[in-house]
Amino acid sequence: MTNIKSNMENKPNPVTKLTFDETEIFSFVENRFYVDGGAMYGVIPKKLWSRLTHSDENNLIPLDTNVILIKSSQKSILIDCGIGDYLSDKERKLYSCTTLSKMEDCIRQLGLSCNDIDIVIPTHLHLDHIGGAFIAGPDGNAAPRFPNARHIIRKQEWNDAMNPDDRSRAAYPSDRLKSLEESGLIDFVEYDSEVFPGIKVIQTGGHTRGHQAVIITSDNKSVICCGDIIPTVGNLRPTYIAASDLFPLDTLEHKKRLSKDVIEKNWIIAFDHDTEYKFATLRREDGKVIPEKAGEYTAVEN
Repeated sequence: MTNIKSNMENKPNPVTKLTFDETEIFSFVENRFYVDGGAMYGVIPKKLWSRLTHSDENNLIPLDTNVILIKSSQKSILIDCGIGDYLSDKERKLYSCTTLSKMEDCIRQLGLSCNDIDIVIPTHLHLDHIGGAFIAGPDGNAAPRFPNARHIIRKQEWNDAMNPDDRSRAAYPSDRLKSLEESGLIDFVEYDSEVFPGIKVIQTGGHTRGHQAVIITSDNKSVICCGDIIPTVGNLRPTYIAASDLFPLDTLEHKKRLSKDVIEKNWIIAFDHDTEYKFATLRREDGKVIPEKAGEYTAVEN
C-alpha cells in the first residue's frame, strides 16, 4: 500500500457541530477525492449539472468524505469512515486521492482516540465509506483501526461485498473487510431496527442493494444520514442520480421519500460527499428543494 505525504497536514480541519440535549453530533472531513462529474449525475448532461458543480479541465469534481461522529454520555459512534490511507497505487489513481486521511487527527481533536470508538455504522461498504476503518497492521496487512468498536453491517451489503459482480468489484475492498470478520468485530443486521437507543438503520437499496440510511434522534430532533442516496446538495434533484447506482429507480423512490420526510418532519440531513454543506434543513420553494446550512462551523487546529 502507498505511503504518501499530505499537502494538507498543516491546515485546520473543518468540523460542523450539532448539539442535541446531551448529545453532540460532528461532521468532519476525513479526506477529499475527485471523480468524473458525469459519474455523479448519471444521465443528466454536463450543460445542466455544471450549473451546480464546477469541474476541472479533466472533467473532475471534488468530493469530501464527510464522517459523522456522535458523542453521548453512553457511546461514541461513527457513521461511515471515509476512504482512509490503506490504499493501493491503483486505488489512489482511481479516486484521484493524493492526501493523507485526517481521521485520527479529527477524532483526537474532538477529545477521543480510535480506541474510544464504540460503534461504527457504514451506510454501505464501498471503499470511500469503509476504507478509513483499516490501517496497516504489524505484518503490513489490513487491521481494524477501531479495535474496540462493533461494526454494524447490513447482511445483504456484506454478501454483495464479499461476492461482487464485475461492475462493482473495484468499489468493494473485500480483502480488507475480511480483517473485521476475522477480528470478530461485526454485528450483522437484516432488518430495519434501532441498533442503539436513538440510532436507527433503514435499508434504502438504490446505490447498492444493501445500502442503508441512519437516523439519529435526540431531544425530539432527528438527523438523517442518507449516504450515497443523496451524497451532495446537487443530488437533491430527484433525477440527478449517480451513474454508479446499481438500482437507480430505487434511488429515485427513496430520494423522494427521504426528502419529503426531512421537509415535513423538520429533520436535518447530513451529506456524505458535499464540500460545502455538511448538515442542512430543507424547504420546498416553487417546486424545488432548497437546502439551508445547519450546525456550527469551526476549524479545529492541528
